[in-house]
Amino acid sequence: MTSTAARKKRVYTGLPRKTYWHLYSLQNLQAEKLAKIVNKVLSKDYVLIK
Repeated sequence: MTSTAARKKRVYTGLPRKTYWHLYSLQNLQAEKLAKIVNKVLSKDYVLIK
């Protein structure tokens, strides 16, 4: 068994970057944010889920 002192401490880095977007989640966004996401979907940085 390992003691708690021997375990590596995890550094909290926040939530992972959201790369998959559903059509329903895009409906509630402001125009500027929507435009940025659509551009990233078109450049294939993000994935659109239908």
